[in-house]
Amino acid sequence: MSDGKYVEQFKTVGELQEAIDKLIEEHRIAKKKDLGVMFRIVVPPNETTTYKEGSQGPYQLVHGDRIGDYTFDTTLEWVLPDQTAGLSFSKSFSHLKSTWKMLRKHAKGKNQSGPANVASWILESRKIPDGMAFVKDPKNNNHYFLAVVEKMHISKLVTYLRLISHAMATLKDLTN
Repeated sequence: MSDGKYVEQFKTVGELQEAIDKLIEEHRIAKKKDLGVMFRIVVPPNETTTYKEGSQGPYQLVHGDRIGDYTFDTTLEWVLPDQTAGLSFSKSFSHLKSTWKMLRKHAKGKNQSGPANVASWILESRKIPDGMAFVKDPKNNNHYFLAVVEKMHISKLVTYLRLISHAMATLKDLTN
C-alpha cells in the first residue's frame, strides 16, 4: 500500500481465523476492564482519527478534524473542552454493528453504499493522552466521545490523534 501503513495479509483462511481468535481473546480480557476496547467506524478514504478533505460530510475541516466533532474558539486555533463532543467510538459490538450498517449505507453519499472499515483500539496498548478522555454519551451507554477535557491548541490535538491512530488496528471492508 502506498499510504505507508502496515497491512497484514493472510495466505489461508486458517491464518485469518487465528488473527480473529486472537483479537476476540484480547477483547474478552480488555472488556472486563472499565473500557478495554473501543471501536470506531472509518469510511474510506478517511483515516482512523482524521478526515480527508471532500470526505468529511457537511462539516468544515481544521487540520483533518471536523468542526462539530470538537468545539473550537472563533480563531479555529484552540480546541475547547466539551464533554458532549469528540470522535465517536463504540464500546459494544451491537452498537458497532448498527453504526457500521448505517455508515456503510451512506458511505458514498446519501443512500449510496460503500465500504466502512472497523478500527479497534485496545486501551492498554496506549493510554489516553493528557487533556482528553472517553466520555459516555448520556443518550447511549455504548457510545463514547473521545473528548477534549482541557483547552489545547489544534496542533496538539492533531498530534494526539495521529498517535492514537498508530495504536489502532483496522479491519478493511472489501465488499464494495
